[in-house]
Amino acid sequence: MAALDTNHVILPQEVSEMLLTKISDHSVVQRLSTLTPTMFKVQAYNLFTQEPEAEFVDEGAQKSSMTPEIGQASTGIHKAQVTVRMSDELRWYDEDNRMQIVSQIVSSGSRALGRALDYGVLYGVSPATGTQMTSPACIIDPSMQTVTATSDPAADLDALVEMVNEDYEINGIALSKPWANELRKKRDPNTGLRWFPEVPLNLNTGNLEGIPAATSSTVNGTRVAPSVTLPRALAIVGNWDLVKWGVARNLGLDIIETGDPDGLGDLKRLNQVAYRLEIVYAWAILDSLGFAALVPHQG
Repeated sequence: MAALDTNHVILPQEVSEMLLTKISDHSVVQRLSTLTPTMFKVQAYNLFTQEPEAEFVDEGAQKSSMTPEIGQASTGIHKAQVTVRMSDELRWYDEDNRMQIVSQIVSSGSRALGRALDYGVLYGVSPATGTQMTSPACIIDPSMQTVTATSDPAADLDALVEMVNEDYEINGIALSKPWANELRKKRDPNTGLRWFPEVPLNLNTGNLEGIPAATSSTVNGTRVAPSVTLPRALAIVGNWDLVKWGVARNLGLDIIETGDPDGLGDLKRLNQVAYRLEIVYAWAILDSLGFAALVPHQG
């Protein structure tokens, strides 16, 4: 196979920051948790699974000690990429608009990379194929704490809160679009007022009952393949500080004019050009007991 002639564009810092903002518009993980500065290496995090307690000591009395239980989680390094093929005639048609075309590709690709972050952190799945990645840390797994949805969303929300480990504060809720729509439609039968007025028509919820909330189709795993035997979440409640994630390498754009970068044939022979946007994520889930998921009723 012919060697690739690649023009690698390092996107300026302000462009990268803008794209990360676009990613956050399509990623509940980025909207509910905090980006952590990350290097391209495995990082270990320690977590007290049983924290020590203070004691009051009488005058002249001896001080005692406690041995805390410490758990550990390590980040995994995961590269996400979006490759788009186009006719090279588009570049000839109007060279003056070439960067506009690239800008549109980068903008669309950044949204895809945002969805990829969600699918990786929530389900451990690659969204392009819907299949599971190799040994990823993810929030939703077969042992996850779950609540089965009923016809009463207020009761379901209360049950989710009770399910989360009492050692963790709840600081965020991720909503699937179907469940956000169910919340939006609920009204008081006497007054007609909405139960959850925080959920607007466009479902872009900013908070729910006083806690940060975000809505996305990634939450219920619309791109997860049927062969993946994981529960599909209608909502996920928990302490999102337990998700440690970051960007291990800056966003970059490859403009590829020759070779076969994706197995679909030689670009020159097909009169095509490929644009590839890549980002390297790293993430770890410190404690899955800090989350609970609402799942659909089966049958």
